[in-house]
Amino acid sequence: MRIVFFLLLLLLNIKANQVDFKISYDPNYAPFSYKQDNVEAGLYIDIWKAWAKHNNYKIEFVDGQLWDDAIHLVKENKVDFFIGTSNYEDWMINSDNFYETKSDFFTLSKNEPITEINNNSVIGLVGKAHINFISTSFPKNSIKVYEDYKYVIEALEKKEIDLVYDDKVAFEYYTVQNNQFHLIKSLNKFVKKTKTEATTNSKRKAEIFNAGFLKIPINELLNIEKKWILNENEQYYQNFKYQINLTSEELEFLKNHKIKVSISNSWEPFTFKSKNNQATGISSEYWELVSKKLNLETENIFFETFNQQIESIKDKRTDLIYSTGETPQRKNFSIFSKEYATFPISIVTKKDENFIENIAFIKDKKIAIGNNFTAHNILKNNLTEIDFIPVNSIKEGLDLVSKNEVYAFVDIKPVLLYNISKYDFDDLKVSGNTGFNFSLKFMIRDDYPILESILNKAISSISYSELNQIITKWDNVQFQKTIDYEIFIKIFLVVLLILLAFVYRTYTLKNLNKILVNKVAEKTKQLKQMNKNLEKLVEKKSQELIQKENILNQQSKMAAMGEMIENIAHQWRQPLSVISTVATAAKLKKDLNILTDNEFYETMNTINNSSQHLSNTIDDFRNFFSNEKEIIAFNIDESINKVLNLVNSKLQNRNIKIIKSESNISILGLKNEFIQVILNIISNAIDAFENKKDDKKFIFIDSKKENNNLILIIKDSAGGIKDDIIDRIFEPYFTTKHKSQGTGIGLYMSLEIAKKHMKGDIFVSNNEYIYNNTKFKGAEFKIVIPTN
Repeated sequence: MRIVFFLLLLLLNIKANQVDFKISYDPNYAPFSYKQDNVEAGLYIDIWKAWAKHNNYKIEFVDGQLWDDAIHLVKENKVDFFIGTSNYEDWMINSDNFYETKSDFFTLSKNEPITEINNNSVIGLVGKAHINFISTSFPKNSIKVYEDYKYVIEALEKKEIDLVYDDKVAFEYYTVQNNQFHLIKSLNKFVKKTKTEATTNSKRKAEIFNAGFLKIPINELLNIEKKWILNENEQYYQNFKYQINLTSEELEFLKNHKIKVSISNSWEPFTFKSKNNQATGISSEYWELVSKKLNLETENIFFETFNQQIESIKDKRTDLIYSTGETPQRKNFSIFSKEYATFPISIVTKKDENFIENIAFIKDKKIAIGNNFTAHNILKNNLTEIDFIPVNSIKEGLDLVSKNEVYAFVDIKPVLLYNISKYDFDDLKVSGNTGFNFSLKFMIRDDYPILESILNKAISSISYSELNQIITKWDNVQFQKTIDYEIFIKIFLVVLLILLAFVYRTYTLKNLNKILVNKVAEKTKQLKQMNKNLEKLVEKKSQELIQKENILNQQSKMAAMGEMIENIAHQWRQPLSVISTVATAAKLKKDLNILTDNEFYETMNTINNSSQHLSNTIDDFRNFFSNEKEIIAFNIDESINKVLNLVNSKLQNRNIKIIKSESNISILGLKNEFIQVILNIISNAIDAFENKKDDKKFIFIDSKKENNNLILIIKDSAGGIKDDIIDRIFEPYFTTKHKSQGTGIGLYMSLEIAKKHMKGDIFVSNNEYIYNNTKFKGAEFKIVIPTN
């Protein structure tokens, strides 16, 4: 019996470790496939990983060493797929295309501009993927095929070839990584789009890839692409559409079934019943696109509550809900399509609350959430330590926050924004995100698995741009607000008084000018009656009087204009202050009859102080983002303090202390760009503390003047930079952060600014040092800039 058990356990272990598919790749095809720290990486690698994840496959990547060798591993049945290329050999069986690249000709940057390809040009290729295209399109040119980018660039430099034809992004990426980008330039006149397909030697495997690729959400594909392709103009998945190819069984199913759709009466802005009893909202409009593409026959059935919708799926009275999320409980009685949209689950608080980076920051406060809403199910499964307060409607949750009965209300971001506007909660705002997302999917009755396949194909046929148009439309929905006529009348009266004062002032000045003109004329007449021998003197004096009159007139006009502007500015501050006061919590306390005189005056002082603070903050940000490029003398302590003000919130939230020396050094240079360098380095130091649990977190800033140079040292106690990457941190696009946190361009730009714009340099090292009798280790950035 024990032997049988052991053998069974052994078989299960073998099955668990068994690889379903092997995929070969070219390790020198960055950013699509390459090796980083001896591990496969790249855009295509991530797409295949997503394919495996959504289909529960176990895959293994095989390093093919060179492009052609990696492809022929498929031909020799040593692997199941090559990672992706177009079909250019007879034995190749390709899947549907899952990506598209652009190919172009490259030449040496020092060469003269090329307007056409000469018949006697020698064209270099890496691998044989483009050989058919070049042979057909440029038949009178000769071709040389190379194994790798290294050799084709060497041939171009040695003038063994005139041009290189290859994938534009990959070739440029390789030259940037190898400091050769300055050597080459693209012609940008012969750009060709090339479809990327999974390459195999089996039709069945191609069909397996096609079916599996349909299960990857387009939003996930777009996020993968954004990680590797920073230029939005080069991104493919923004407008990606998959062609719908239904099987005969799927067509037969649609022919014989009328789809009964369960719809919520009131889940704005995703789906709800309009005044003319039609389904409307984000999900409803998306479902209309799906219905038209599949030519579905449907019947809408409205429900008052979401629980009623769930029950209708359970007992098969309806076939699907097109606006819900997947949870483990719901999978017991239903099937879910792949995701067609995703939204953050966000947090609403009063307007005077600070930004909330994560729900963990407020887990000890009272948080309301919709009872059994999708957001509730997601959060309670992941945040068991938080005791949420359930409410029956979104309006109820927002009302509790407005009345200070709970600190926050949590739901999906578009739902929150829509209902805050709809119910006129002017005292509320979305203060941050929980860190969890809500994925919209189609929920299908569990005896209709074929409908899941049909809907996945339809979802893949709708581009992200089409979806985004629908979402943007509903983000911009506006609701008519009640006009406060009392405030309007006050503003109107103030403006009217200003205009009347201006008219009166103008009238008075006009009369004074008229009297002055009359007196000048009278004096002139008297002078004319004097001795004729004094005629020249009289004429001169008359001219002086006329000039004085013009000057006096101009001064009067300027004084009137200045006084008018001053009055307008003075008078407008009062109604604006009244409006601001009405919008504050004083109104709520007044409505509840709990507003005392002391509280009233304290509130006024707080508003005034806050307004001054906000004004100063806005000025700081405006000055920082100024495009001013003028070389000026500036104090470095002042610039460093501005940076610290900008990141003060992050420093406080992470309990990071700044230890700074004052040097009172001034330098001549670009002030705003110097601030940008300091901000980049300090922001990286803050990020380095992200996963550090030690409460002793320090950033030290020291500056001194040495040999007509500013020496600025910024170091932290975060443990330092890994030795295997410290020499690469100034490379463009190199980053150790998640794709949503950085692109790897900050330190690269800091070095560019220091060297090219300020004639200086930046050095980095890991150092140990002692502070307050405690030994610390961290990264040290040394900035050297000439003071003049």
